[in-house]
Amino acid sequence: MKKFQWSEQCIEHGLKQMPTVKDRRSKEDVYQQWRRAQQARWKRRWRAAAAVATVLIAVALGGHRWIAPEQEEKQKAASPAEMTPTNSASAPTEMMMTADAASKAAEQNETVAVIALPDRRSGFVVPVAVPLDDRLAPAERVAAAIDELSRTRLRDAARWFDGVTVVPEAEDGRTWAVDVPAGHRVFAASGKEQQLFLAAVTETVRQMGGRRLHFFTAGKEGLNLPAVGRLHLSKIGGQKRMYYISRTSSFPAVVLIPAPSGASTLLEALQRMTKPGGSGLEPAVPQGVEITGVKVDERHATIRLRVSVSLDTQDAARMVEAMLLTAKEFGIHDVTLTAAGRSSLGSYRLGERIAVPPGPNSEVVAAAGR
Repeated sequence: MKKFQWSEQCIEHGLKQMPTVKDRRSKEDVYQQWRRAQQARWKRRWRAAAAVATVLIAVALGGHRWIAPEQEEKQKAASPAEMTPTNSASAPTEMMMTADAASKAAEQNETVAVIALPDRRSGFVVPVAVPLDDRLAPAERVAAAIDELSRTRLRDAARWFDGVTVVPEAEDGRTWAVDVPAGHRVFAASGKEQQLFLAAVTETVRQMGGRRLHFFTAGKEGLNLPAVGRLHLSKIGGQKRMYYISRTSSFPAVVLIPAPSGASTLLEALQRMTKPGGSGLEPAVPQGVEITGVKVDERHATIRLRVSVSLDTQDAARMVEAMLLTAKEFGIHDVTLTAAGRSSLGSYRLGERIAVPPGPNSEVVAAAGR
């Protein structure tokens, strides 16, 4: 094939013959579109790497299981897939998270931070899910959520976090550092308020997946609250919480609150939610609704109900959300609800998989407005 020598004049002439392309975007718009494409590409690579790392860690931690296969078989035999109402509670079975499950959990937490707000009227802390930009790093999410809450009518409760730094100390997110400014209002607060502040910080870290707290005051290790004592390292209990209804909070909506006590199985938790939780906490499962059985299959649960009353749409939806959040406490990712003669409860359809929400009381933030 004959080769042509292109001069600058030929190239310029050829370009002039090409049709004109009109692009009304500014340089900033073009740059932002390119940046979003780059971030999306990096995000996909990061998730893939995280999934692989999760598998390797799970294999490393679970390696000891290959030493005693007989014991593993006994454990499987002692963990029935079907749980029906009984008087004896069976111990929950520990399950390793697969790479797919870990990826799904990470996606749910990427756009939400859960902040537990002290409520002096009810005496409880109320965890609320705050939607965030999914590009924020884990160390930035609590501060970003507090900043968002400070722009709503929840700002008074959010002020308890003013100046407080709450960040994970390591990439695994199990230990979180809590640094309180030296002049923070908590040091001059009443004993009840100090306890509520500590409960709010603890529940916030628990909701964000943390298991230990490392306390600091103005960058120096340790936090001294007269009503609580001096704190250095604190472990968060591993109880599986149940959600109850509170209508006595000062927030602009009926809220769901995780009770401080725990249950050993999902079935036990759901059954206890049919009774009051004490201190003004109402049952999340109203009278006329019976839990007839629970089946757990890895990260999925099927809950059978018997509904003999007519439920208000909002009450039904709130009951389902409380069940989903309680199931999440037991490591469940999605739930199927069934009830004879019914196709839906509130806005939730029965017989279909329902993903557990990333956090509780998301409607409270929306109701609070700006």
